[in-house]
Amino acid sequence: MNIDALHDQLSAEFGGPAIGALPSFRGDILRPHKGGGGSSTTTQSIPDELKPLASAYSDKAMSLAGLGYQPYDRAQVASLNEYQVGGANRIANRAINGSSLMNQGSDTIQNALATGNAATANPAGYASNGGANQYAGSNPYLQQNIDSAMGDITRNYNDAVAPGLTTQMVGSGSFGNTGAQASTQNALNDLTKNLSNTASGMRMQDYTAQQGLAENQLNRNMQTSQFNSSMGNDYAARNDQMKGNMLNLAPTYGNQAYTDAAQLMKVGQQYQDNQQQFLDAEHQNFLDYQNLPYKQLAAMSGVFDSGLGQTQSTKSSGGGK
Repeated sequence: MNIDALHDQLSAEFGGPAIGALPSFRGDILRPHKGGGGSSTTTQSIPDELKPLASAYSDKAMSLAGLGYQPYDRAQVASLNEYQVGGANRIANRAINGSSLMNQGSDTIQNALATGNAATANPAGYASNGGANQYAGSNPYLQQNIDSAMGDITRNYNDAVAPGLTTQMVGSGSFGNTGAQASTQNALNDLTKNLSNTASGMRMQDYTAQQGLAENQLNRNMQTSQFNSSMGNDYAARNDQMKGNMLNLAPTYGNQAYTDAAQLMKVGQQYQDNQQQFLDAEHQNFLDYQNLPYKQLAAMSGVFDSGLGQTQSTKSSGGGK
């Protein structure tokens, strides 16, 4: 390339003369042109075939800009359902009113602390001495037996002893005989003694018999009382053990109301979650419908953002010396 061709190329790139003077002697340099500054203008235009799209884009944008706020007038949060409300009511009722089992257990403990009678009383009572001798006192048949025996003795005296004494006195020829009188007196003394001994013996025998019967009865009463006491203590012990076991189980059964209510609320939560998914999907459909024009507008603007079909022209001008 010679100097003239270089000058022409540079002048074309700079929009005017680029070299003010060529070298005039060996060792001289090229001098740049000292003229005024140049300017360039670039103009972009839409091809005719895309102008209807640009017009539609503009109309759509203006239409969307004029739209007012469109609220979503349907529910977005699922309400509590009947199962959740029922479970909550059960929990509240249990918390406020308590449990009948727990209340009964509390009453039992409070009564035991207040009275000191934690154990159940023996329903058979306590062992006793069997009571008083119910056979002591007069035997209604004793006097009758004594009278009968004494009558037999007196009759025997009158029938056997007295006639002999009379015969003896008659045989002696004198009723005033001292020996005969002494015999009669001795016989009468023996009669009195026999009558007395018979009565005393029968009474003593009756007393001894009564005493034996009473002792036997006392022993039987004592055995029965001890048996009843043992059975009662066994009953009370088993009853108290069962009460203790029930008191331990009372919290479990008392809290069952909470467990049932929690399960009911768990089912209700599943229903609510399902309902919430439906509401969320419905709300998303609403948003998608609202955003559809903007998506369409964005798709239309994408043609121009990509530079498809656009044309560009540049004009340049340079200054003089």
